[in-house]
Amino acid sequence: MAEIQRVGDVMMSNFTKVEGIMKVSDALHMMRSKKINAVLVEPRDDSDVYGIMTLKDIARKVISQRRKLHEAHVYEIMSKPVLSVTSDMPIPFAARFLTNFSVSYAMVIENNEITGMVSLNGMVDRWED
Repeated sequence: MAEIQRVGDVMMSNFTKVEGIMKVSDALHMMRSKKINAVLVEPRDDSDVYGIMTLKDIARKVISQRRKLHEAHVYEIMSKPVLSVTSDMPIPFAARFLTNFSVSYAMVIENNEITGMVSLNGMVDRWED
């Protein structure tokens, strides 16, 4: 029987966190330089939760609306809250979980700490049948 692939096998441990007040133009510049498609947005305080901003958010909520990148803030276009999974979750269940909510990314949490991010693209790209 083949070994079950798990989220930890395909997660990205090089995730980036940003402040919500950051301008979308600055976040996009950073994302391009790091070659990443999403950033986690830090909670404002202890009663807040993480958000996420993706390239898709920039396209849908800034560019298609003819807004200026340097005038929009990350907090205005991010999605919140971010789904989370554990690194030992089997990939088929993680893929089903994300698709059930129509999202492409989730945080990977272990011991109440974010250890990475996982994406549907990453799951498909690294899936071994």
